[in-house]
Amino acid sequence: MFSAVDIRRIRDGSPSNLETLFLVVTSRLFALRRHPDFPHPEVAPEGHALNCVRILTRLLPYVYEEERLETWEDNFFWKSRRTKVQNNQILYDASSDGHASHDGEPEWQEKEPLAPELIDVLIDLLFFADFTLPKSSKSQKVTYAIWQSGVGCNSPVGTSKEFESNRSEILRLLLTLSSKAMYMSAGEYADLVWQSKG
Repeated sequence: MFSAVDIRRIRDGSPSNLETLFLVVTSRLFALRRHPDFPHPEVAPEGHALNCVRILTRLLPYVYEEERLETWEDNFFWKSRRTKVQNNQILYDASSDGHASHDGEPEWQEKEPLAPELIDVLIDLLFFADFTLPKSSKSQKVTYAIWQSGVGCNSPVGTSKEFESNRSEILRLLLTLSSKAMYMSAGEYADLVWQSKG
């Protein structure tokens, strides 16, 4: 859907649009995860969640490849952010240096950084009933179960091609989130490793 040329054009020419796209896609994914009926074909379709995951998987490498975006990436993904909330619904997601709230308007709430929340949601989706695991008799949606039998698990939880495909999509995004080192030169990566040890 997004060509490399289009993504680089947005990234280099209009970074605020790229930021908005990230916020809209992640907000939609978070809302789907929290929806009490997810996955439901009409009110909370799993296809929407998978599309959000695919878009993020497609966009992130283009952020990593541009060295000048490192500060933006750290601020956008790893610093606390502010969310505009009215009647317990998120209206707007902003970085930590967003607008001040005014009396009579929706209030701003401090939220955890975007990347940790995204990782938490993705981990939950890896173990989500009727999305990546079969429905269980328990009422809980997320069950951190071992997918296959092996050490510590005598029997597999059961699977289907659809569940395995959904797991693969989520794992692909988690790998993409942790693959920043692939877009660094060997020298830059060695310096980063030495800095983290020191």
